[in-house]
Amino acid sequence: MSRDDLVFRTRGVTPEERAAVEVVLNAVIDEESAEEHAVSRGRQSPWQRSQRAVREDISPSIDFGVDFPH
Repeated sequence: MSRDDLVFRTRGVTPEERAAVEVVLNAVIDEESAEEHAVSRGRQSPWQRSQRAVREDISPSIDFGVDFPH
């Protein structure tokens, strides 16, 4: 977003206020862009996808009262 793309309808906007609005809008644009790219990539990095096979599944069938008596 360029400085000319931003039009204020409010009168008397200070340079500091304008700069603050620009920072917030640019951050929102960057965040939405990052989210859009993450969705198109499956939300996991290649490293994360390569590590999935290393871990074993967690077994929910262990009952500590029965399988491991006191």
